[in-house]
Formats: sequence, C-alpha cells, structure tokens
Amino acid sequence: MTLPLSITTTESQIVTVELGDLPPKPPRSKLEPHRELIRELRRKGRTYREVAQLFRERLGLYVAPSTLHSFVKVRAKHRKRTQFELPPLELADTQSAGFASIAALKTKPILQKPKSARFVFRENEPLTLTATGGEQ
Repeated sequence: MTLPLSITTTESQIVTVELGDLPPKPPRSKLEPHRELIRELRRKGRTYREVAQLFRERLGLYVAPSTLHSFVKVRAKHRKRTQFELPPLELADTQSAGFASIAALKTKPILQKPKSARFVFRENEPLTLTATGGEQ
C-alpha cells in the first residue's frame, strides 16, 4: 500500500519540527570545555605530557597525554591536510643561519685520496697481502 505524497510530506515536516525542538547534546568529553586552551597550548609548542601536567596542577583535571592526543586527533580529522602554519619569525631566522652553513659545506670541494690496494692480483699466483698496500 502506497501512502499519498501529501501525508508523507506532512509527517516529514512534523518530524523536522520535533527534531528542531530537541536540546543540543552535551559534550561527551570532559576536555570539550577546554578545547581552545588545548589548541593554544599546542600552537605554542607544548607537548601532550606538558598539557596534561598543567591540567592536573592548575585545573585539578586528571587526564592522560594519550587522551589529549586522541581528543586533538579526532577533532583535526576534518581539517584540510594542505594547510600549514608558518613558524615564528625568530625561529625562521635561526634556521636560515643553519641552512647557510650547510650550503657552505655542500659547496666545499671533496678531496678523495686514492685508495691503496690491500692485495696484489697476479693471474697465476695466489693472492698475497702486502705490508705497504701496493705492488711488491
């Protein structure tokens, strides 16, 4: 038995109105109220272990570093992977000095000493090690 389209549309509208009246679900994670704090601490280079210790000391909230990692990882899934943040300016300057010394080392000519032979090969004789590393 097929219901007329007008009845299903009306029922659909009623369900939509009822769902709109539902209160929002409370956050399931105890870390959700501290989301922005975690974000800022991570942006400032704090490790998950340091953040967990700070929460324990300052907020009285006992949380494992792995829990913090999972919390951040789950919420970061929807971000684009191509977005990167530039490092702070002072960090970029110290890195460029390091890159300059590496570039100078790369331009330096490489001097290779010829390797001396450790044995002498003669077709009709057995191999013999030499004391001086060359022909006898």
